[in-house]
Amino acid sequence: MADASPDHPLDLTKIPCPHCGAEVNGYGLEPLAPLSCPECEGELVVPVWVDHYRITRMLGAGAMGRVYLADDSQLYRQVAVKVLRSRYASSPRMWAAIAREAKLAASVHHVNVVQIYRLGRLNGRPYIIMELVPHMTLESYNEENRISEKEWIRITIDILKGLEAANSKGLVHGDVKPANILITPKGMAKVADFGLARNARVDHTVERWGTPYYMAPEKSALVQEDFRSDLYSLGTSLFHCLAGRAPFEGESAEEVIEAAIAGEAPSLREFCPWVSDELVSVVDRMTRHNPDERYSSYKEAILTLKQMIQPKRPHPDPNHKKQALPGIQTEKRPSLWGITKSRLKELLESEPGLHEDDA
Repeated sequence: MADASPDHPLDLTKIPCPHCGAEVNGYGLEPLAPLSCPECEGELVVPVWVDHYRITRMLGAGAMGRVYLADDSQLYRQVAVKVLRSRYASSPRMWAAIAREAKLAASVHHVNVVQIYRLGRLNGRPYIIMELVPHMTLESYNEENRISEKEWIRITIDILKGLEAANSKGLVHGDVKPANILITPKGMAKVADFGLARNARVDHTVERWGTPYYMAPEKSALVQEDFRSDLYSLGTSLFHCLAGRAPFEGESAEEVIEAAIAGEAPSLREFCPWVSDELVSVVDRMTRHNPDERYSSYKEAILTLKQMIQPKRPHPDPNHKKQALPGIQTEKRPSLWGITKSRLKELLESEPGLHEDDA
């Protein structure tokens, strides 16, 4: 990576495989076109420079675009590059909205938020360069691990702290779901993709953007959303992970949305008899149909969860009296000279000329 530089053209006939180092010929192919290494059969792409970042292979793909691995030629580190589909910059209005949200997200510096470094365009397609987080999504982490209730509480606190930090900058996520929550190898949760789904909409039209299973009723009804909408999405995400199904289900996205708009989500207790009453209460409150009945702030939700995992301390009994240890005389303490106060008093009374100062 140290020899790479955007000032030197890439030799596409000798593309180094990021997996085994073998040279792969990508001459004549479009940038980012997929390749397969003939030696190790590892996947890579035709590399391309984005500013001083050299994209080398694809990490994943989703509805909005693809995520690539890239080398930073200035700071000698690896980053993630999310390249959005071209339709998400089909108008100046949409590009301005995405740019505005990305700038706000870049101002959030918090351990539970994936850091954004740069925003730009590649052949007309928006890209976002962000912190590379070795991770599993919450979705896959839940599928591959037996997660204790205490760990669920800790993960939820991490997510709430990340959302709170972003909200302090005026950001509403708009698409909180298990796939947008990353779990690091140390078990820390990080929230990704702030504001992208909320602003990735076709110009001059009004559409519902987000994942139907997790969308708050007010968002589905095209009513103004705020942080409580993200609380609802987090609650339905936890519901899905714990119960193995979403609160609302249907044959189509429209059926799911209509069910969420129509009434209250079922209690988690109906599907998870093994979950504690305290955690059921938290999830149920997050998924209240009326935003005013959810938590009034992130701090309130965090404090509630912290109290659930803090060790219980016994309350002091005001009627409790200290008991003397067996064999110890508490009323007669030896003085500095080995004489009890009572004995000293007897001596003073028996000797009229003797004073306590003399003793």
